[in-house]
Formats: sequence, structure tokens, C-alpha cells
Amino acid sequence: MKIVSRIVVALGLAIFVVSLLLLGKDVIDINQLHAVANANRSTNFPSPLNNVLITFGLAVVGGFLLGLGLTLPRRRARE
Repeated sequence: MKIVSRIVVALGLAIFVVSLLLLGKDVIDINQLHAVANANRSTNFPSPLNNVLITFGLAVVGGFLLGLGLTLPRRRARE
């Protein structure tokens, strides 16, 4: 089971790195779209970038806590 555990950890780290790269791309796209949307307006509207970053942060924390909760032992060890 040690091998399976290491494979799952490696896969999780790889997915996390890919998600960071996609987040970076999304941030650039959102900034470009926000600039284009505000180009011909007399009033500016707030950028959705903060909501995207908050959502990503909550997803990371939630995934970490879920993984931690799943790996904790169900019962206390007998003394």
C-alpha cells in the first residue's frame, strides 16, 4: 500500500501544479477581458479576479482538509 500512497501523492501534486498553471492563464485572460470590457465605458465595473482567486483558495483548502480527514485513522489505537 506504500506504493499506492506515493502514486496518489505524486498524482495529487501534479494535478495541483497543473491547476496553478491554469489559474495563471485564467488570471491573464480575466485581466484582458476586463480591460476590453472597460475600454468604451464611462463607468468601470469591478473585476471578477478576486472572486476567482478566493474560489481557488477555498478549493485548495477544502481539498487539503478532505484529504487529511480521509487519511486520519477512524479509531484510536489500543494502548
